[in-house]
Amino acid sequence: MSRDPIAAGARSMPIELSWVLPLYRTAEQLGELLARIHEVSRTLGITAETILVDDACPDGSGARAEHAALHDPRVRVLRLPRNRGQDAALRAGLRESRGQWAVIMDADLQDPPEAIARLWPLRHRFDIVFARRTGSYSQVARRITSHLYRAAVAVVGGLPRGACLYALMSRPVLDRINQAGATRVSLLALMAAARGRSTSVTIVRAKRLHGESGYTSLARCTKAAASLWQMFAARRLNRVL
Repeated sequence: MSRDPIAAGARSMPIELSWVLPLYRTAEQLGELLARIHEVSRTLGITAETILVDDACPDGSGARAEHAALHDPRVRVLRLPRNRGQDAALRAGLRESRGQWAVIMDADLQDPPEAIARLWPLRHRFDIVFARRTGSYSQVARRITSHLYRAAVAVVGGLPRGACLYALMSRPVLDRINQAGATRVSLLALMAAARGRSTSVTIVRAKRLHGESGYTSLARCTKAAASLWQMFAARRLNRVL
């Protein structure tokens, strides 16, 4: 059991930050991921919880997550009965979050947990603080298509440059997202529909060290097209998502 004073008081003190991460083919890096998350929370001096959402992962990530939770009260595990995809897994985790703020990010260590130290100070002025990914973290063609999608998100969704699913969100924004009835709406579309004050901060994303992304090129394009349409419907047609 950890002797960290922040961990010891986690059950009685209000939770300031919920880390929400979907697990899929991330078993190998889970131990390092949690260690880095806890160190960032300790350095910032905040009470935090980590919610790991096992999206029916085939590599044993869920079992490793439950083992970690048995030894650390700061870690909670949510296991989905079937694979539902990144957005649905994140939404499930956000519904379980108890923090005044929540940060969503991938669990493959491409997005550095330490970058939250750059996002966290901006919470006093913004409702959503996005990380804007830079670096040679994927193939050139994939980075180009991602850049084009992010540019379209800024125009259609009114979100800041580089908005992605590494973001810090306030509790009012979380509540609006959690109230959304549609289950297949992308998380970025829901964040755009929330119409909160938002900004983005540049971070350097690393290359993936273990495994491969679960998204094929076709799946990425299909998801992007659906997300942009949902943003357009919410922002331009005033449809309730």
